[in-house]
Amino acid sequence: MQKAIFLDKDGTLVDNSGYPLAIPTDQLLANLAPGLLYLQKKDFKLIIISNQSWIAKGKLTEQQVHGFFSHIIQQLHHQGITITDYYFCPHQRLDNCECRKPKITLLQKAAGKHQLDLSASYFIGDMEDDILCGKNAGTKTILVQTGEGKKYCSSIQPDFIIPHLNEIQTVI
Repeated sequence: MQKAIFLDKDGTLVDNSGYPLAIPTDQLLANLAPGLLYLQKKDFKLIIISNQSWIAKGKLTEQQVHGFFSHIIQQLHHQGITITDYYFCPHQRLDNCECRKPKITLLQKAAGKHQLDLSASYFIGDMEDDILCGKNAGTKTILVQTGEGKKYCSSIQPDFIIPHLNEIQTVI
């Protein structure tokens, strides 16, 4: 069994302030590479887990979302970072599907496909649904204070809080 870092996309890896109306060509948050490279050296698989309700809302197609993920993965690859896989939920909260965070279906799919030990893994995100998803799946949780994490106020407390992914070595 291997360990993984499950990463939220919007607000954790990318600036989503204009998304989906404006998809910038250089949307990665600054200085992600040192933290992600550190996690790779610690033998974590890096897997993106994201809610993409813009599909259900008719703002983006699944093909556009796949293209967006491919672009992010390519940008990270140019910095020496390997994203093992990515998963997204195309539904709105009102759909009450089984794949939308904070439900754990996407993490379970990743764990099955890549033989991951969820108890040795972490979920990193900027929102309550990310933290709750990680807790529901039995991972440790890390809140990054980027994106929505800047104003995080919830009774769901993460295991760790860091200002930015580039400071991950302070908790792992």
